[in-house]
Amino acid sequence: STQAAQPRYELQLLNPAKRIVEVMPNAGIDLPEDIEEASEKYKKLRALIRETFESFLRSLNSQSLRWLEQQFEQYGGDLNSGSFLRVFSRVCPRLETLDFPRYEERKLAVHLAVLKLFQGMDVDQSGEASWMEFVEFISAVAEELRLKAQELSGQIFEFGASSIIPLYRPTVTKCHYDKIFYWPDHPIECAVVFEEGQAGFHLHRQQTMARRRRVDGHQSELLAACFLPAPFNIVVTAGNDKMMCFWDSAFNLVKRWTLKDVVGVLCWCPEINALYAADHFTERFWAWRIKDELTIKTSGPGPLKPDKSLEFRSGHTKAVQAMRWLEPLQCLATASLDTTVQLFDLVLLARSHVLQGHTKGLTCLEFCPQNQMLLSAGFDNYVAIWDPSAGTLSHKLMGHECSIAGIIKMPETDYEIMSVDFDGIVRLWDVRRLCCIQSFHATDRRAEEAGEIERLETRALCALDRDRVVISGRRMVVFERDASDPKLTADWPINAVAFNHRLLEIVTPIKNDLYVWDALTGQRLQIHDNVIDGNITAMGFGLGERRIFVGADDGGLSCINAACGALLKELTPHAYEVTQIECMQGKILTLSSPEKVIQIHDDTDPKKAFVLKVIDVSTAGVVLRFAHDFKEMIVCSSEEGDVFWYNMDFAKQVSDTSHCVVNHQQASFCCKYFSEAPLIVSADAEGSALFWSVPPLRTYDFFNKVILNLAGTEGGTAGITSLSLSWPDENKMYVGSDRGGLACVDISRVVDSAKRQKKEILLRKESGEAEDVISGRIFDSMPRPCDHPDYVFELENIWFVEKAHKHSVDSMICCKRNPAVLITLGADACVRIWDNETGESLGCLEQGLPEGLAYERETVWRFPLDPHSQVQDDIDTLSKAAEIEQEDAEFSKNTQQVIPDQTATQMKADEAKLVKAVGPPKQEKDVLQQLKPKKSSSTPALAGGHSQSRSAMSSVGGLSPDPDWSKVMPKYLEPARVYGGMMDPKDFYAGPAAPGFGTEKGMALPRLQSGMTRPPAEKTKKVLAAARALAVSLGDVRNSKDLGYGQ
Repeated sequence: STQAAQPRYELQLLNPAKRIVEVMPNAGIDLPEDIEEASEKYKKLRALIRETFESFLRSLNSQSLRWLEQQFEQYGGDLNSGSFLRVFSRVCPRLETLDFPRYEERKLAVHLAVLKLFQGMDVDQSGEASWMEFVEFISAVAEELRLKAQELSGQIFEFGASSIIPLYRPTVTKCHYDKIFYWPDHPIECAVVFEEGQAGFHLHRQQTMARRRRVDGHQSELLAACFLPAPFNIVVTAGNDKMMCFWDSAFNLVKRWTLKDVVGVLCWCPEINALYAADHFTERFWAWRIKDELTIKTSGPGPLKPDKSLEFRSGHTKAVQAMRWLEPLQCLATASLDTTVQLFDLVLLARSHVLQGHTKGLTCLEFCPQNQMLLSAGFDNYVAIWDPSAGTLSHKLMGHECSIAGIIKMPETDYEIMSVDFDGIVRLWDVRRLCCIQSFHATDRRAEEAGEIERLETRALCALDRDRVVISGRRMVVFERDASDPKLTADWPINAVAFNHRLLEIVTPIKNDLYVWDALTGQRLQIHDNVIDGNITAMGFGLGERRIFVGADDGGLSCINAACGALLKELTPHAYEVTQIECMQGKILTLSSPEKVIQIHDDTDPKKAFVLKVIDVSTAGVVLRFAHDFKEMIVCSSEEGDVFWYNMDFAKQVSDTSHCVVNHQQASFCCKYFSEAPLIVSADAEGSALFWSVPPLRTYDFFNKVILNLAGTEGGTAGITSLSLSWPDENKMYVGSDRGGLACVDISRVVDSAKRQKKEILLRKESGEAEDVISGRIFDSMPRPCDHPDYVFELENIWFVEKAHKHSVDSMICCKRNPAVLITLGADACVRIWDNETGESLGCLEQGLPEGLAYERETVWRFPLDPHSQVQDDIDTLSKAAEIEQEDAEFSKNTQQVIPDQTATQMKADEAKLVKAVGPPKQEKDVLQQLKPKKSSSTPALAGGHSQSRSAMSSVGGLSPDPDWSKVMPKYLEPARVYGGMMDPKDFYAGPAAPGFGTEKGMALPRLQSGMTRPPAEKTKKVLAAARALAVSLGDVRNSKDLGYGQ
C-alpha cells in the first residue's frame, strides 16, 4: 500500500512518432509523497549518480577502452547523445545500494551518470562527442579524482616563525630544555618544561609561552611525566632521584613515592587504570593499579606494590625509551634502544607482536587511533609506520639526514605528523598520502654560525594546538600557521559566485582554483586546481552552463570545462585586472576597470577566440559594472554616478545620463537590464535605485527613482552594492548594502507602468502612428518623468535582514528555478542562501575542517527543492537525449540501390583501391560500407567487414549481444600480418614494447585493425598526450569485479 501511494516517474519518449531507439525501457524511480522524505531520496539519487560516474572512471580497463574505441569507429568517429547513452550504459557499473533496491532505479542512475559524462564532453553543445574528446575528458576527470583521493587540491597551511619569541635560557650554560609536555585536558592551560640538570620544572602559558612559575619537589633532574585525566587531574613526574611526585590540578604536591629504580618513562592506561613505568637503565617495566585519587593519597611514603598481573617479561634487551597506550587494541607499545617495538596485549596478558625493521635504537613512539597507525623513530633517520593489528611494517617516511629527536601527532587530526631531527630540520607529514607536505628549519643556520643567535641544538618537540608547536634545545622557538575558520566558505577573499542550474551546483573561485559545491547539501564536491595563472577576480558561466570563463588579476582570461576543469581555450588577455565577465550568444564580454576597456570576444569557435571589438570606456571614468541586453547594447555604471550606453556592433558610446533631469549623486555600483519590461535599473551609494527607459519607451531616459531604507538600527545612509531581480516576473528587486544588509522591495508599480506604456506605444504604432513612434513625436503627447513625487518616491521593504553578512554584500543571484532561492556573496568570505519570499536564512557554505577533524556545521543547509518536479525534469532531459533517428536504416536502404552518379569504371577503381588496402572483401556490402561518407574527416572508420553491423545492434533494448572476451585471441599470439605489402608484426604494441619507443616514430599510433592508415603523427599528438595522461591517471586503479556488459 505504501508503494502504491508513491508517485512513479518513468522515462517516456517525447516524440513517439519518430523512428527511434528506446535506450532505457522501464527505468524510473518511486518518490514518497512527503516533500521532506522525497527530497532526501532525491539527494541520495544525486549522490548515487556521482558515485556511479566516478566508479565508471575507476573501472575502465584495456578491454572496455578497446571496445569503446571500436564503437566510436563504427559510428564514424562521433556519437550523438542517443548512441552515447546506448553504448556507454553497457560499460557503466551499477552500484548496489540499500536506498535504491529496485533495478529500474539503479538503471536510471546509470543513464543519468552517462548523460552527465556526455554533457561534460559536449561542451560546445554540438550534440556529438568524439573518441578524442572522451580520452581528454576522462584523463582530466581521473586526475581530479586522484587529487581528491589524495587531498592534493585541499588548502595546505604552512608553518612559519611565530611572533611569540620566548627569551628564556637554561640556568646552566650550554644546557638544554630537554622535554616539553602539554596536555589539552589539563584544567590549567600550561606547558610543562623540563630543564637539563634541574630538579624543578617551569609552567608556561600555552598561548604566549610566558613563564608562570617554577615548581619544585624533586632532588635531581627530571626524566619523565604523564597526565592522569579526570577524575584524577593529576600530573606524575619522575626524576633521576628515584622519586615519583604526584601533583594536583594547581600543581601542588599531593604525594611523593621513593622507588628502588630510576624511572625514565611513564605511561597511563585509562581503560584499565594502570600506570606503567620503565627503568631508565635496564629493560624492565612494571605497573601499578590506581583506582582513584584516594588510592594515591592514602599510600605510604613508599609506592604501591606493582600489580603482578600487569607485568610482562620484557623481551627487550636494552632500556625502554618510549611507551604508548593503544586504546582501540587494548595494547601497550614499547620502543627500546634494541631497535624493536613490542606490543603487549593487556586482555590476553601476553606479548602479541615484535616489530622489527629499524637498524638503530629507538627514542620516539606515537599512535594515531583513527587510522590505527603506530609510528616509531630514533637514530636511523626515518619514521616507520606500523600496522599494530597485523604486526607489519606499512611504510617508511624518509627525508631526515640525522637522528630524529621527536615525533608528535598534531592535535585534533589523525593524518598530520610532525618530526624534528637533531639538526633542527622539521618535517610535516600527511600519513594519508605518505609524503612530506612541508619541511623547514627550526633555526637560522647562518645567524647561528655568525654568532648572532645562540645555537638551538634541538632536543624536544611539543604541539600546543593544531596550529602551533614549540621546539626546544638551548632555547625555545615557536612556529604557527594560519588557522582555518570552518564557518567561512574560504579563508581567502572570494571575488565572484556562480550557480549551475543544470547540475544544481554553486561555484566559487578561491585564489586560482574553482571550488564546486553541491547546492542540495552544501557540501564541497570537487576542486578544479590552477585553472589560471593569477588569482581569479571575475567568473561567469557560458551559455548552456557547460563552460566557465574566468579572469584573473593579471588580466588573463581562460575558458574552462565546468565538469573537469580542463582548459578549453584562452582568450585575449587584458593589460590589467579583469573586473567582470558576461556571456551571450556567440560573444564573451569582459571588463577591465583599471584598463578602462570592454573587450568583445568571438565565441563561435570552441578551440580559439579572438577580439571582435574593443570599447573604450575611459570617457565614463571608472566603470564599476556593466550589463547587456543579449542583443547589441551595453549599459555601464560608473564611480562618478553616471550611466553610459554603448553599441557593441560599432563599439561606440550612444548615450549617457547627463541630459536626464534626475541622476545618481554618488557612485553607482550595479546595473541590470530587465528581460520583459523596457527598463534598466542602477543603484548607488545613497541607497537609491534609478530606472531608465529603453525603446520603445523614451530612449535612455530617466523613468523612476526609488529611495530605499537600508540603514536599519544604525541609522544614516546605507549604499547599495549589489542587486538582482525576481524570476520570472521581475516584480521584486533584491538589494544588498555596504553594511551587510539584505532587502526585498516590491517594484511592480514601476514595472507595470513601463509595460503599460510599452503596450500603449505599440498599439498606437499599429493603429497608424508608426511615423510618430519612429520619430519620437509620440512622446510629446505623453508626460515626461521628472523630479516629482509621482516619479521619485520611497518604497517599503517587503523584508529586511540587517546583518545578512558581516561586511558588504558584493554579489547576489536569484536562481531561475522553482522554487526560487537567493544566493549572496559577502565581503566576509561567506556564501549564503535565503528564502526569496520571506528573507529567512537557509544556510551558509562552510568549508569545515580538513578531513580527519571533527566538525559540526554552525548553520543548517536547507536548499529549497521540489523533488517530484526535479526528477521529472531529469527524466525528460534524459528522454530527449535518448531519442535518435534511424539514419542507418535509411542509409542501408539507399545503398542497396544502384548509384546513378557513379559510373561502373569509377566504382571498379574504388573497389580495386579498397582491395589493395584491406584484402578481398567477404561481402559486397563491406565495400559499400567503406564508400559510406564519414561524419568526421579526422577519425578514420573501420571497414564494414571488421565491425559489427548497425542492424545487429538493434536487438532487444537497442543493445547488441554481449562481447565474449574469453574467446578473443591475444594480439601477441596472432600471426604476423602484411599491411600494405610490408611485414610489421609489432605495430600494435605501445609504450616501451613499441618499435621506436622514445623517438618521433614511437609517438605514432598503431594501425587500425582494418589496415587503413591513420592521419599523420603530427595531427594525433594531442590525442596521444591525452591517452598518456589517461594511462598515468588510471594505471594504478584496478576493478575488483569484471564489468558486466549488457546487464
